Amino acid sequence: MRIALIIIYLSSFAWIFPIFRQYKSNLFYFFLFLGISDPLTILLFQIFRHPPGIISVIFAPILLLLFRFFFIMILFYTINIDRQKKFSINSIEIFVFLLTFILFFTVPNNDVIMLVIHTMILIRVLSKILIELHHKQIVNIFHIVLAFYMTTSVASLLVFLNGDYQAMVLFYINLAFQILIAIFFSLFSEDNPKLIYNVTPAIKD
Repeated sequence: MRIALIIIYLSSFAWIFPIFRQYKSNLFYFFLFLGISDPLTILLFQIFRHPPGIISVIFAPILLLLFRFFFIMILFYTINIDRQKKFSINSIEIFVFLLTFILFFTVPNNDVIMLVIHTMILIRVLSKILIELHHKQIVNIFHIVLAFYMTTSVASLLVFLNGDYQAMVLFYINLAFQILIAIFFSLFSEDNPKLIYNVTPAIKD
């Protein structure tokens, strides 16, 4: 149990650093909410862990539920942001918002909702990779690592939903591994030219 708590706190700490590294990139807001979500969750849990009377019965669960709903929606929205353009909401984002809202009131396990949205984020990242490959003939290793991270997040949620002891061990092993991914995002930004490779074959004279 102590090792699990250490991993949780180390992971929460590690994901703060990518916020600063990605400050000028399009994915800054994604890493911002990704980095502050765990510390805020831990803080809210500690605040409402032993609240008095009616607060613990009514307000604490509602606030925690609203926070998770807000976090899920913002995380999906920020993966699509282009900071060179004005902020806007497209039809897909509206659909995801409505879907998440409906799921929150129809699915008793919120982790299932997290799994759905994380899967959609993974699909969005994969589509970005394919679009860049098709239209620009480039591969950005940063996006590859991001897709890998989202894949591990989806896998973690699947393992966590299994709920047995072995599944929980795998969950914390994966969480510890994601700390290494956080270090990568702390060292490299999305627009780092060293991570962008042109896949167009060279034309010989």
